[in-house]
Amino acid sequence: MASIGLKYLAWAKMATEPVDAVPTFAPGKVIGKAVSTSLTVTRAEGELSADDMVAEYASEFSSASFTAEADNISLADQAEMYGAKYVDDEFQASAEDTAPYAGIGGYQVLMIHGVRKYRSWVFPKSRASIPDWTGTTKGNSITFGTQPITARIMAPTYGPWYYAKEFTTEAAAKAHVDTLLNIATWRQVNVQVQGGGAGKSVAYEGAVQDGENAVLTIEGTPTALYDNGVDQVSAISGGKYTISAISEDHNIAVIFGA
Repeated sequence: MASIGLKYLAWAKMATEPVDAVPTFAPGKVIGKAVSTSLTVTRAEGELSADDMVAEYASEFSSASFTAEADNISLADQAEMYGAKYVDDEFQASAEDTAPYAGIGGYQVLMIHGVRKYRSWVFPKSRASIPDWTGTTKGNSITFGTQPITARIMAPTYGPWYYAKEFTTEAAAKAHVDTLLNIATWRQVNVQVQGGGAGKSVAYEGAVQDGENAVLTIEGTPTALYDNGVDQVSAISGGKYTISAISEDHNIAVIFGA
């Protein structure tokens, strides 16, 4: 077997962890493009010596350390992964933050006896922590940076701690990950505010699940609100601008007068 590729990096917050059923997940999302992954497994081991030899030996899964690199993970998604806050386009981590339990998964591209296959992988219970990071100044060559991920993998209360399955098509491997982690389609709502200040602000969510409503809460009276290039200021009602049943990304500019 030769590993010739790695794709997809999906993440979903755990919704329930029943004692008699596998975990369920809130609608998940693709958090970035996979660059690399690594798993180090810790086992609980013990042995019994008898008659001057090892008579019994046991080795069981205890936990695992998972590391990965993605091309980029948005600050909003990082805040959700680490249990931090995302306020006014700013990531804010506090000492009392608690990262949620979550599932994480993706798939590898393999070559087996000359045939390309796709192996999905999913860890249903993990908890991420903010990784170490470094920065370098600009030099004579271009070096692309990546976003590191560190997480502890644990066994859920019920069911496997690790899923892997091979498929003949990439679409099938992706669909398997999406099914296990309840991956949904998310639309991005990007908002720029011009002329804001005291009494002039916009509160919004950066990503909204496909088909749901996106709501901007607006303080003050803007002179214009451009939604994908179309002025929708007249659609503001009760200090709110609503995009019903969102089906595409939206770039919004809210402009306040002097």
